[in-house]
Amino acid sequence: MLPCYACFVDDEHSHSILSSNSEEKRLLSPFRWKGKDFPALLDEDNPPHLEELKKLGIPYVFDIHSHFFPEVVLKLIWKWFDKVNWEIAYRYGEKERVKRLHLNGVKRFTTLNYAHKPEMAEWLNDWTFSNYQSWEGAIPFGTFYPEEGVDRYVKRAVEEYGFKGFKLHCEVSKLDLSRKELGGVFSYLEKLSIPLVIHTGNAPLPGEFTGIHFFKPFIERYPNLKVIVAHMGAKEIFDYSELIETYPNLYLDTTMVFVDFLATGEDTEDSIPLLEKYQDRIFFGSDFPNIPYNLSHPILRILETKISDEAKRKILWKNAERLF
Repeated sequence: MLPCYACFVDDEHSHSILSSNSEEKRLLSPFRWKGKDFPALLDEDNPPHLEELKKLGIPYVFDIHSHFFPEVVLKLIWKWFDKVNWEIAYRYGEKERVKRLHLNGVKRFTTLNYAHKPEMAEWLNDWTFSNYQSWEGAIPFGTFYPEEGVDRYVKRAVEEYGFKGFKLHCEVSKLDLSRKELGGVFSYLEKLSIPLVIHTGNAPLPGEFTGIHFFKPFIERYPNLKVIVAHMGAKEIFDYSELIETYPNLYLDTTMVFVDFLATGEDTEDSIPLLEKYQDRIFFGSDFPNIPYNLSHPILRILETKISDEAKRKILWKNAERLF
C-alpha cells in the first residue's frame, strides 16, 4: 500500500519495532489507532462474529479485497510494515492463512496482487494461476502494468486462466490510468464486464496519480467499466460515492475504513449512512493478511453498525455473490 513497500526493498539494516512497547511504536509510526490502546489479538478458535452472521442468515463472508503474493514478495512487504506500527496479524504460511480465512467464516475471497515495475505483472498472473486452485474459496484475480504485451497477457488471463477480475494500485505502481498502453485493456474488460479493483484514493498516503481528480476522467472515458474503488476512496469517500449516481457499474469496498486503525483516514463515523444509501454497491473488504488486528474486527464493525440487516447481508455477502 505504501511507497516503501511498493518497491519491495529488502533493507538488511532496518530493525523491527514489534518488540517495542506501544508508546514507542506510536511515536515511530505515521499511522495511529483510534483511542489509547492497541486491541489485543484474539484467540480465533471461536471468532465473536460468527454467531451474529448466523442470526442474520449470512452463510459466509465474501471478502473482495484479500491479498495473495509469492512468499518472497510478501515477506519483503511485511518487513516494511514491521517499522511503522503496522503489526501483521496473519504472519503465517499460505496454507495457514487460508485456514484462518475459513475459521473466520470467510469462505470466498479474491487473490489480489499488483506489479510495481515492467515484466512483473505477467509473472504474478502465472503464479496466481498455478496456485489458486489449492486455496479453497479463492476467486482468481490478475493484474497488469502499462508495458509492451499487456493486451496479450491480459487476454490470456481471461480466456485461458479464467480470471474473474484484476487489481491495480495507482499509488504503489505509480500508475497513471490514462496511459495509452492500457486503453485497449480497459476497453476489452469493459466489453466483457470483468471487474477491476483499483486503489485510487489518497490513503494511507497519497501518490503521484491518486485522488478523485485522476479517477474522474478515467471513469468518464470508460463509463461502463466495472470498477470497485478500494477503501471507498478513503479521505475522499464522499467524492467517490457521488459518482455512484452517474456510473451504474461503479462500486466501493470497505477495506480498512470502519476500523480502529486509522490508516485510511480519520474517524469515518459520518460515512456510515452511505452504507445504507448505497447498500447495493458496496462490498466488504479486509486487506487480509496485511492487517494489524483480527479479521473479526472489521466484520464486527459492519455487523455493529446502525444500518439495516439487509444492508449488512448485501455488503458482507450478497453483493459480491451477485457480481460473480
